Amino acid sequence: MKRKLYLKPVRRNNIIIIFLSLIVIYSGCSKEKIPEETLIKVYVENVIVEETYAANTDSLRTHKQIVFSKYKILEKDFQNELERYADDKTKWESFFKKANDYLNDLKKSNAIN
Repeated sequence: MKRKLYLKPVRRNNIIIIFLSLIVIYSGCSKEKIPEETLIKVYVENVIVEETYAANTDSLRTHKQIVFSKYKILEKDFQNELERYADDKTKWESFFKKANDYLNDLKKSNAIN
């Protein structure tokens, strides 16, 4: 009889551990860590920063960090997401079309020269 009482909490704890593990695995494996719209904006703004500050590496690094901070993402996550897009040719082409459209919108609104 002691054995049955002893095993019940262990089984319950195992179920809780398995459930929590599944939640952690599921949240870590989400397909899209950065929304596409944000990814496009960060990409285009980084291209602009690279063109503007190409001659000054300190300013380039600082302004790139400002862009990442503005959108509250890490550069590593940004790079990982771009690699994920690069693995799918259709998605990659769509991404660049949207990025080009966003760049053209910035030019039309005189946000950049």
